[in-house]
Amino acid sequence: MKIRTIGRHGREGFKNLFRNGWMTFAAISAVAVTLLILGASLVLSVNIQSMSLNIENQLQFNAYVSDRVPNKELPKLAHELRSIHGVRTVTFISKAEGLKRMKQILQSNSDLINGLGNPLPNEFVLQVNNPHQIPQIANEVKHVRGIEKVQYGASVVPKLLSVMTIVRDTAIIFIAGLIVMGMFLISNTVKITIFTRRREIEIMKLVGATDGFIRGPFFVEGTLMGIFGALIPSVLLYEGYRWIRHQVALFPPFSLLPTPYVMDRVVLVLLACGLFIGVWGSLVSMRKFLRV
Repeated sequence: MKIRTIGRHGREGFKNLFRNGWMTFAAISAVAVTLLILGASLVLSVNIQSMSLNIENQLQFNAYVSDRVPNKELPKLAHELRSIHGVRTVTFISKAEGLKRMKQILQSNSDLINGLGNPLPNEFVLQVNNPHQIPQIANEVKHVRGIEKVQYGASVVPKLLSVMTIVRDTAIIFIAGLIVMGMFLISNTVKITIFTRRREIEIMKLVGATDGFIRGPFFVEGTLMGIFGALIPSVLLYEGYRWIRHQVALFPPFSLLPTPYVMDRVVLVLLACGLFIGVWGSLVSMRKFLRV
């Protein structure tokens, strides 16, 4: 294709955006609204999955050491625990450190604690590579010589992990459904804009214009509608997420992923979706009207 022809298609496609003002506005609005919903869902899904993974990675369990184990044997016991397959970290907490932490938590009853002496045992805090293996690893730790008791919340951990898995799977299914729905709505909107100009296409076809000559401006027009329709929600989501993240940061227990880390990826996805849908909608719609 000659450069002059490509330039002609570009100019005509750009002019058509303004010639068909209301239809162009409707098409770009449909693309923008659908991609805005999709983008917001992606942002929410990414943060939900990140939070659920963080919660899972912070799960740990305690192994309490028998009082009969002398202090000189504790390093050997720690090494044995670290050698268990699936254990990521092993942290030792002495009786004195455990008592100090308890006093900090129960400040109002510190005198009562002092009167009781130090009834706490030495303990190891274990984190694992796969949180779903906590029950299995805890059972193995329980049979290690020198470990008197293991505590990992047997009634809570499996339920929590199950909930986290359901949340992530639901988010993925929801996003997939939105993508399919968005492609359907946007492609139909593009088809309608082309359908309103079917007479123009038929006339050009009857006077001898080639399919490529007719298709070119519509291809450019559909591409531009997809790009503009993706740029609008991209800007809104980027600025909106940055503001929301700043507000959430005022509450330290909660945090969202960094803006560039999330939004750079979301913007690329939206632009790719807008470009693909605009091009795909134009090409599919043109096939019907080129058969004259």
